[in-house]
Amino acid sequence: MLVVVEGENKKAVGKVWETSTPFRAHRRRHPSRPSSSPFNLAAMAQRVTLRKRQPYNTKSNRRRVVKTPGGILRYHHIKKLPTAPKCGDCGIKLPGIVALRPREYATVSKTRKTVQRAYGGSRCGDCVRSRVVRAFLIEEAKVVKRVIKQQKAGGRA
Repeated sequence: MLVVVEGENKKAVGKVWETSTPFRAHRRRHPSRPSSSPFNLAAMAQRVTLRKRQPYNTKSNRRRVVKTPGGILRYHHIKKLPTAPKCGDCGIKLPGIVALRPREYATVSKTRKTVQRAYGGSRCGDCVRSRVVRAFLIEEAKVVKRVIKQQKAGGRA
């Protein structure tokens, strides 16, 4: 609902809220949050307290400052980034396998840790193909040697 002033030039003055309770023009602020008055310009920066007992800045204790909906600054502890499993031969990231922290693999199903193939979860598809072709060619070479040896033995007799 809009309030209009009667007179020479009619213009909107402001909004009137249609509620059962009177509207509060001010918001309550958290006590640790500095007010925005011009007299409080030299307010000290808000301190952030540690939430865990380890105070040292190590790789496992990284933190990020986050402002909560209440306007308070808090530390959020950041977990380490997971590394994806790599192929044992060529070293590329294995496709189809989720990257997790080591302990999280215990709670994940087997289908998310492997691929339905020989050497699935250990070697990539190209390396498996080259292994299969190499094994096949080695077996064929053995068969050819055996046949040649039999022919030589049969030719002498």
